[in-house]
Amino acid sequence: MDREELKASIDDLMRKYQDGEIDGETYAQEMMELTASAQE
Repeated sequence: MDREELKASIDDLMRKYQDGEIDGETYAQEMMELTASAQE
């Protein structure tokens, strides 16, 4: 995953959270997975 893909994924995640599609717990978990995968 490159930097642009990561940014797009995070933007999408934030949009879903703001739209109420996911809750705070799901948001935090997904964000942790994204940042962890980006470090590999």
